[in-house]
Amino acid sequence: MARSSSRNSPTRSLVDRTSFSTPGACRRARWPISGRGSLIDRSGTARWCSTMSKYKRASGDVIRWPDSPDAREALEEWFADTSATAYLSGDFLDFRGADLSRLDLIGAYLANSHLVGVRFEEANLGDANLSNAELQGADFSFADLAKAEMVGCSAGKALFRSARLFAVQLDDAVLEGADLRHAILNSAKLYKTDLRGANLELASLRWCTLGSTSMPTVLTGARMFGSQFEGAKGAVVGPVLVDEGATRALGGAELEAWFSGQGAEHVQVVG
Repeated sequence: MARSSSRNSPTRSLVDRTSFSTPGACRRARWPISGRGSLIDRSGTARWCSTMSKYKRASGDVIRWPDSPDAREALEEWFADTSATAYLSGDFLDFRGADLSRLDLIGAYLANSHLVGVRFEEANLGDANLSNAELQGADFSFADLAKAEMVGCSAGKALFRSARLFAVQLDDAVLEGADLRHAILNSAKLYKTDLRGANLELASLRWCTLGSTSMPTVLTGARMFGSQFEGAKGAVVGPVLVDEGATRALGGAELEAWFSGQGAEHVQVVG
């Protein structure tokens, strides 16, 4: 039975001719887009425009397939579903061994899946569900995870370098020792998130919610040189390392003062 699914069609949007600048690109202006890289012409016929996205959406684009036959079957069925709203349904499956870099996995349902060591470099996982997934050592460098649901996931030592994690939900997630350098976590939810020993240097956490006094974000030993916290609020557990050489640890009132200096006056240190 096919695991790929279809959701309600998204609202069509318009594209201007300036969106396409490469040779052979679709150039007719102000046509509505329908689905994944499909353009509606004046007759109402959809035609494919390969330059609309940098992400890939074909079986031939898989760098390495998962070792599990069930996980491979789920991917193949998703590739075969050409409907505009198809998404990968891989909950509870084992994708270990796979390299899914640069694939368009938007809206993928991967809750409770095994993704240890899987590579998702430069992939699109926007709106994906990765709740309770096993992500230890997975590589999401430069990936787009905007608005992904990652509640309860285990992502110790995972790589999120320069990843886009805008408005992601990371409540109860474990990212101990994760590499989040240059990552964008603006407006993220981090209730009871474990970031012990994580590297957040030069990351942006503007307007994020750092838990609450009863469910604080644990930042003990995290490296935060150059991190941006303007507008952030909530509660954290320190101490954290704030200098470039990771030798200056701040906790308690000193850490609260440091957050205030970053424009995060409403961050409270509770431990």
